[in-house]
Amino acid sequence: MTDQLVPPLETDPATERLARLLHDGFVDYHERFLEIGHRAARRFLEREWVQHQDDATERLQIHKRRVYSVVDAARLSLPDDEAEARRLWVLARRRYINLIGTRMDLELAETFYNSVTRRLFDIVGLDKELEFLWLGPTALPADDGSRGEYRNFPVDESLEETVRQIFQHSPLASHMEDIDRDVELVRERIQAQLDEAWDGCIDSIDILRPIFYRNKGAYLVGRLRWLNRISPVILPMLVEEDGVYVDAVLLTELAASRMFGYTRSYFHVLCRRPAAVVGFLKSLLPVKPVAELYTSIGYSQHGKTNLFRALYRHMDHSNTRFERARGARGMVMAVFTLPSFDVVFKLIKDRFAPSKRTTPEEVKRRYKLVFDHDRVGRLVDAQEFTNLSFQRDRFDEELIDELREDCARTVTITDEEVVLHHVYTERRLYPLDLYLREMSPERARAAAIDYGNAIKDLAAADIFPGDLFPKNFGVTRHGAVVFYDYDELALLSEINFRKVPESGSYDDEMLDQPWFPVGPNDVFPEEFRTYLRSPRVVGEVFGDVHADICTVEFWQKMQRQHDGGALPDFFPYPRQLRLPRGRPI
Repeated sequence: MTDQLVPPLETDPATERLARLLHDGFVDYHERFLEIGHRAARRFLEREWVQHQDDATERLQIHKRRVYSVVDAARLSLPDDEAEARRLWVLARRRYINLIGTRMDLELAETFYNSVTRRLFDIVGLDKELEFLWLGPTALPADDGSRGEYRNFPVDESLEETVRQIFQHSPLASHMEDIDRDVELVRERIQAQLDEAWDGCIDSIDILRPIFYRNKGAYLVGRLRWLNRISPVILPMLVEEDGVYVDAVLLTELAASRMFGYTRSYFHVLCRRPAAVVGFLKSLLPVKPVAELYTSIGYSQHGKTNLFRALYRHMDHSNTRFERARGARGMVMAVFTLPSFDVVFKLIKDRFAPSKRTTPEEVKRRYKLVFDHDRVGRLVDAQEFTNLSFQRDRFDEELIDELREDCARTVTITDEEVVLHHVYTERRLYPLDLYLREMSPERARAAAIDYGNAIKDLAAADIFPGDLFPKNFGVTRHGAVVFYDYDELALLSEINFRKVPESGSYDDEMLDQPWFPVGPNDVFPEEFRTYLRSPRVVGEVFGDVHADICTVEFWQKMQRQHDGGALPDFFPYPRQLRLPRGRPI
């Protein structure tokens, strides 16, 4: 923050009023955010899963609503003269710094201010005078474990006693079904990992004080310590009528990365100092971007701020150019990437192919549906940006031609810059159609199997992808298949799954058009066999393992489950890591 050392100002009433409006708006936003987080423990213990989903949806809307409320109020206080309005706003920002400078959620307050400012002044690109635009390094708070966001548990007497202390200090201790059983199960798994990796040695275990809640699970998140080494330890906990129990022990960076991945819904974490929690998580996941860690604990707007800063900082230290992304060219979206930055940019085209019966408004609605919905590890989180500006010479000329031809409504191109007026960003993935052709037969078959699993998981989450071609799916660096093309995505309740009627004659089947009436939302799963057979490995796998996907009975069964209010279990870790419920022998 460039103005952080500015001394307190003698402010006039107009400046003070604007600064207080910003401050009070931010405080109200974060207090409401934390209030919803506070409900998560009760929702978990009382198994109020539907209400927890409602809370998650409500929380997603708080930031935007409070920002727009402050924007509307600020417009009434600012003068009509633009130069005078900017001068007054700069003074209000300096006063705002004094009001938020000692807060433990300072970084979130900066983002709230920027969100208001960009909308209030219709900022295109960067405005160094009005915004907080520090693109250098920032510190993530740390402490010694005696206070703050985590507690340190030395391993003095025995690992078993340390694990017991961890459970006894947990807010869920009084609700646990069988602490003795869980202590032994967890100790056994940790000791096996220590014997393999650290010759059985350990100094202590750090555990974050706040519990992480998501869907039907609660998670204790921590790290094992020995000398200068650390390793994740995450304890997923479930609840049934008899009480709370530990369901798994996650002890690798890979398992932790999947837990905090960009294909999962956001955790509910009750913390007053989110930067400290993110700093702790970053120590476990050094490769994962800070933007994704903030987003994973619910602060998606600040995640966008960190992504924005990371992108511009990267461009200052690189010379790669934007180019069209690998994979089949989209009929609805233009997709491009900066090869040295692990993100793709997606713009809605001005005109769609005739086969695409949708509109830009419908595409936006579907992206919002994904943002609001449980992504169950199979949908990529997309961040929405407006008015991003880049130097034109950072764009490949073929890409410039494509954007000018296909996206003139959402892109402005001049001799000096390219302005993206509305764009989505997603993590860059390996397109599944390319992966199946380019990888070894073993990897291709594993991906084809997970391709079917992804379709089934989406159906269990009440999602019909619409277009099931492999080109619309991607493979993460962990090998998971996920869906990323949302222009035909729909809820299962919006689809009429039908069997293909029997034809009256061979000539009927040879017609270019169906010989029977077809409604706009009719889908015929039998037809999936036609395009779920290429490449060959897909046809083999879907014939052997996932044949039910091509039957109307499968999809109608899924619809009935959702009609009955079923909320299936989705585990963000492999089932083989689950612990036995019986007392260990």
